[in-house]
Amino acid sequence: MSTSDLPTPGGAALRDALLAADFTPDGLLERLGAPAYAALARGETVPALRATRDGDAAAVLARLFLLRAPVPAKRAAEVLPLDAALETGWLRRAPGGTPDGGDGREGAGDPAQTVRAAVDIRPWAAPGGEDWFIVSDAGHALGGRAGVAAGSPRPDVVLGVGGASTTLTHLIPDTPVGRALDVGTGCGVQALHLTRHAAAVTATDPNPRALRMAELTLELSAAPAAEYREGSLYEPVADDEPFDLIVSNPPFVISPPEPGGPRLVYRDGNMAGDELCRSLVRGAADRLAPGGTLIMLANWEHAVDGDWRERLAAWLPPGCDARVVQREEQDITEYAELWLRDAGDHRDDPARYAARYDAWLENFEARGVRGV
Repeated sequence: MSTSDLPTPGGAALRDALLAADFTPDGLLERLGAPAYAALARGETVPALRATRDGDAAAVLARLFLLRAPVPAKRAAEVLPLDAALETGWLRRAPGGTPDGGDGREGAGDPAQTVRAAVDIRPWAAPGGEDWFIVSDAGHALGGRAGVAAGSPRPDVVLGVGGASTTLTHLIPDTPVGRALDVGTGCGVQALHLTRHAAAVTATDPNPRALRMAELTLELSAAPAAEYREGSLYEPVADDEPFDLIVSNPPFVISPPEPGGPRLVYRDGNMAGDELCRSLVRGAADRLAPGGTLIMLANWEHAVDGDWRERLAAWLPPGCDARVVQREEQDITEYAELWLRDAGDHRDDPARYAARYDAWLENFEARGVRGV
């Protein structure tokens, strides 16, 4: 895993340019129009490409940082500090391709004078009205299945904000706390929200690319700095003082273990069944201060025999209370299909898709699992 292809910190001038062009959630909605804005949430970019053909400042930024389209370097220089953005790695020269992003209406232009964004930047509305920006791998700003559908050959891809991470941001209490921990920070959206209420924030992730993305997210959002630690679960903070609040959107997908490590780091914990989520819950008591709270998302298995409530009760450390909300249950075929589509396997060779599907079902059936 490498961060050498990612921008280096130093995005203050870029933030100023984004705000000057009103590249904000409200500004983007007004600029694109409601139908094109809603289509982006479904992973569809054609309406937004059509809405940004006139090439004003907001259109240039939307094409660069949300639509993955190349734009003329001359036009980018009128909107952004181009030399600095190229030097720090936010933008790259893009020989070949068309500046129009593929809609074919503005001409090919001079390929030598075209630039692309190295990462996605998604405007994000803070609870207090601040304008934030979420940084993620190019083509993955929207997170979830829409983000992954663009495809990525690397297992350490970092997604933007999806439905799961958005849900967790809404669960974070606004009560001030001293120390907060974000386990599995990813693009840093939870850490970003924690900075509004915590005096000190620590963000951990086994993926160094995620830690760099989180750092860029907080810096570009002009949020207080966090401390970043590489490692899995609570290992990076084993010797730290206890935390008042821990949040986690972990790699909770229950998938067949891969011999070479997780197939996709952001979602696959590469542990047997739901052991990763159980370990997060069981280990929380040792990392929380008296009266502290863990808030997390999880997947857990429903066995052929037994009550899932008893299973989760056995996860709880002694002396701890818990409130559990089960949003939905899927049978093992629905669950396997959901996450095979998430990885784009349905677009793969049919025989390979069938083999992977069979491996998921075999993994569940070997443990007597009927649903998740």
